Amino acid sequence: MRGAKGRKAMKAKLVSLKLAPWDLGPLTPAQIAGKRIEEAAEVDPKTGRKSNPNRVIRTRRETWIGRYHRQGKLSVEQANIAAELFEAASGMPARDPLAAIAKVDTSGTHDPEAERVDRRRKFFRMWEEIPPFARPVIQHVVLDDQSLRSLPGRLNSRHEARQLDRLQRGLQALHEAWS
Repeated sequence: MRGAKGRKAMKAKLVSLKLAPWDLGPLTPAQIAGKRIEEAAEVDPKTGRKSNPNRVIRTRRETWIGRYHRQGKLSVEQANIAAELFEAASGMPARDPLAAIAKVDTSGTHDPEAERVDRRRKFFRMWEEIPPFARPVIQHVVLDDQSLRSLPGRLNSRHEARQLDRLQRGLQALHEAWS
């Protein structure tokens, strides 16, 4: 069978309803650096079983604390206290929003501003428990989410090991004081 201009006509292919891979965006090494690819499964509350019928996957960013914990450089207690410190630091605004309020509402409703102030106070109480020698490395790794290798003045792997030791000892001291 000939088509227009005397060429052989192409046969139409059937449309497939096979599952297409979920769009994760570009999967180049630079794009997935620091991310984990995982299944986006739903958990059934009655049975507790995970189900992912559409085979959806997603990428999730991994913090440096999570990486160091996965690599075995931090213990479970150190990783948990670092996550708690980061969560407390997220409620640290530039000013205290409750300082100007004369009367505090005690109606029992959820108040996000009061929650933020509580987290800020918790952060400052936790920060006081961190030994002064460990504060710069904890600020850099836990709060700023930067690697030990990106610390200013890093000269060699021995310097990195010394900073990792400071991070471990500082988080351990915070865990012991906060538990």
